Amino acid sequence: MKTYDNHGRLINEMNTAITSDGKTVSTNTTYNGDSGRPVCQNVSVRDSAGKVTSTNVINGKILP
Repeated sequence: MKTYDNHGRLINEMNTAITSDGKTVSTNTTYNGDSGRPVCQNVSVRDSAGKVTSTNVINGKILP
């Protein structure tokens, strides 16, 4: 899902994927509205047993 500001610029993007082994990968990326560069990205992975790991990246992104 993508979110745009009132000027039509991308400011946020959320993605969720489920892998073949049952893991759920969720990403939330926030962009600078003026430059379009990623400001921060949160990546959360939940395995089939329910264990969740999260990674936060500031001023960049690790997943597309």
